Amino acid sequence: MTLPMPPSELEQRLIDHIAQYGPVTFEAFMDAALYDEHHGYYPSRRNQPGSTPVGTDGDYFTSPSSHPVFGALLALQLDEMWRNLGSPDEFTVVEMGAGDGVLSSDIAEYVQRELPEFSAAISYISTDLVPPSGTDLVRENAAIPVGVTGCVISNELLDAHPVSRFIVQNGQIREIYVDYQNGRFIESVGDVSEPEIAARVEPFLGSLPESYRGEVNLRLGYWSDSVAATLERGYVITIDYGCDRPELYRPARIDGSLRCYYQHTLSQSPLIRIGKQDITAHVDFTAVDHTLMVNGFERIGKSSQQRFLLNLGIDQFISDIRERAALGQLSRCESQEDLAGIGSLIDPEGLGRFRVVVHMKNGEVGVEPTRLLSGILGGEPLTRAHKVPMLNESIADHARLLRASNPFSQSNQASMTEMPNWEQLFSDEP
Repeated sequence: MTLPMPPSELEQRLIDHIAQYGPVTFEAFMDAALYDEHHGYYPSRRNQPGSTPVGTDGDYFTSPSSHPVFGALLALQLDEMWRNLGSPDEFTVVEMGAGDGVLSSDIAEYVQRELPEFSAAISYISTDLVPPSGTDLVRENAAIPVGVTGCVISNELLDAHPVSRFIVQNGQIREIYVDYQNGRFIESVGDVSEPEIAARVEPFLGSLPESYRGEVNLRLGYWSDSVAATLERGYVITIDYGCDRPELYRPARIDGSLRCYYQHTLSQSPLIRIGKQDITAHVDFTAVDHTLMVNGFERIGKSSQQRFLLNLGIDQFISDIRERAALGQLSRCESQEDLAGIGSLIDPEGLGRFRVVVHMKNGEVGVEPTRLLSGILGGEPLTRAHKVPMLNESIADHARLLRASNPFSQSNQASMTEMPNWEQLFSDEP
């Protein structure tokens, strides 16, 4: 007979807290599971040298980890933004939730190589609540500056905010809590702990079926306040998976958007592997707009990541690789590997489905901001006359989607039957 595993230190602290004070909100549980200083998912993954939650050896992929082209295209967009603001002597980019720093490395490398004028003006500050150990590339959130001119980037940050969970019972909005009974963590239901939870959902309540579940992110206001304090003038680029509120709370999404990732395995079971798996939820972009507008920003455009990158000229980079391969300047293996990584960024069933939203604060007077943003409206591709970055030339490490060790490798078909595909990992569907 297999004996049950004893609780981990994190689980025991949660058990003791619940025994003393009663069930905890899911937001508090998720905060502990992800960010507990010693045993939370992110600290435990990033405080060990060589360990990362992202990439082939982690639990999920991100756009920066897939190919350096993502950072290169953002560098070109940032260069255009700098010029839109009149090419100020100092243009500060603040990346919040920078993780392992791959995006900052790719942007800095491309700016230095391809954009010499912009290189003299840009200052890049990468911050994270849990910076990785053994590097000074990413700093703690205390390093976030105040009152800069430039751009704030949040790439897959907001989906990692702890969320409150609700359920519809007897036509009422009730909150889902976490309790501990009979040797396991379970859900319990009670009154909402914050009125804002019900206020977000009530406009849609009449169309939601019984037992409908969903999430509310109450922390977006704090993020927006931080962005407003950081940026005096310039842009905000927010990239994440999510949707506007009517889509987020549509009746068909009956089980909500909460997802867990463990070694590239997808589940909706947050009460297991506590501290060992990632937990995310779709971003409410209506709340993103509202909280930023309250802080003096205007939204100047939104797009899918696929359209955003196509507008910037990613197809030109793809054509360049194919031409070089046809001329024998690249090996077949090298070209296919790069094309697989780049293609994943605009896959309409995967990363290409992500949302890109751009806001602006104190822009040029009398200038229509959307006319100055190629990623939103397109036009002449910014990649023209610029070299495509290649995996083998990049300083940072990236996932190699065609390698046999990669769970998405085309040469690993036997295990693919048990692995989620891109659509399953990033789908908006419940």
